[in-house]
Amino acid sequence: MDRYIDMETWERRDAYRLFSRGYLPFFSVTTPVDVTELTRFTKKEGLSFYRAMVYNVTRAMNELEPFRLRIRPEGIAVCESVSPSYTTAGEGGTFGICGVQYLAGESMADFCRRALETERRQAERMVVEDDERDDLIFLSSVPWFTTAAVTQELPLDPNDSFPRVLWDRIHEEKGRKLVNLTLQLNHRLLDGGHVRALLLRLEELMAPRHEI
Repeated sequence: MDRYIDMETWERRDAYRLFSRGYLPFFSVTTPVDVTELTRFTKKEGLSFYRAMVYNVTRAMNELEPFRLRIRPEGIAVCESVSPSYTTAGEGGTFGICGVQYLAGESMADFCRRALETERRQAERMVVEDDERDDLIFLSSVPWFTTAAVTQELPLDPNDSFPRVLWDRIHEEKGRKLVNLTLQLNHRLLDGGHVRALLLRLEELMAPRHEI
């Protein structure tokens, strides 16, 4: 069950108020992430690298409470869990959006299989989520080129608190495989320290022989 933050005792109260002063409080970070072991594991197990990335980012955000914060009229909620809503490739350059419910404790392999089944059922449809639902993470990939920085589409609403995540094509540097990961976040809820915590958790999840 979701719960609400006590603004009087919240350690981020002052930062929240600072970034609520009448402007759009979003920031974007693009940084390289080592996916050498993840590409090796997915190739060995016959899994989709894209779905594996969706799984790992979603799992990491669920394990880090600040990424489950959402701004609502009633206050700042802590979602019990957050689920991925991600783009899927279609025919002739089209794309769809697939939503898969997050299941705590599910392995990466099981998630990838369940996600594939869900995508087949939805068959390139643009899944329009319930407008009242905010327990989502928006994810996508541009596997055709390498990025230096990315700005994603946003509503002109300072209360929008969906994390938006995008990564580019896999490239090699000094024998390691990397993707550039872009995070677009609401500064009222998150900052660089939270990004660092997320990257460290992703590194752990994608380490050799980790149970995923």
